[in-house]
Amino acid sequence: MLIDGHNHVGGPDLVDRKEQSAAEIVRGLDLAGADKAVIFPFNNPHPTEGFKSANNYIAKAVAEFPTRLIGFGRVDPTSPFRAVREVERIGSSLNLVGIKLHPRAQKFMPDNPGLHGVLEIVSDLRLAAVFDSGSDYAPWPEMADLANQFPDIPMIMAHMRKGDYISAAKSAPNIYLGTTKVQPELIVDAVKEIGADRIISGSDSPYVSNEAEINKIRSLDGLSENDKSQMLGLNMARILRL
Repeated sequence: MLIDGHNHVGGPDLVDRKEQSAAEIVRGLDLAGADKAVIFPFNNPHPTEGFKSANNYIAKAVAEFPTRLIGFGRVDPTSPFRAVREVERIGSSLNLVGIKLHPRAQKFMPDNPGLHGVLEIVSDLRLAAVFDSGSDYAPWPEMADLANQFPDIPMIMAHMRKGDYISAAKSAPNIYLGTTKVQPELIVDAVKEIGADRIISGSDSPYVSNEAEINKIRSLDGLSENDKSQMLGLNMARILRL
């Protein structure tokens, strides 16, 4: 099973105005020869309701393409009451399987009390979490501490950048490192350090095409075909119990 683990659907994004429809990402998967994609909202919260409308869009996209799209919702922990209620809705009535959290975009740190409240519900509902990682808002030692406080949550750190992500992954076994916008040699080093079963391939579409990301993983030197298969979908399938 070939799964692209990092894609944005809906929009437009508040900053760069990017957008992508459900039909567009499915066309991208077809061009790449991929089976499925994990999708979540762009950074487009509504001023009074947060990511509620964006999450509804994700649920509708999954309903339109149930065999191709895997839905994650998005919340803003800086509005803790609204965020907790939205996580409950994401995992129950919307039937999505994870959440996206973006410390830099929503300006919160790993010790934010609202974030901890959100993750308690994520753990109770057995959801997965994708984090934007490696920014000043998500330093690796603090992200490792956070992961260790919630060991039942698979935490996919979308980027390997700005700090010792290898040590963070070694110290928290529920951390998975994402290949999104990561140079090939760094992916190979990460596999050698923590194993291919802890690496998740993701394109960041529409910013990078599904095909480009998949070809990047397939062309990595020094790794076995089993290593590549794990990164390209088997790990995500295991995490999400597909």
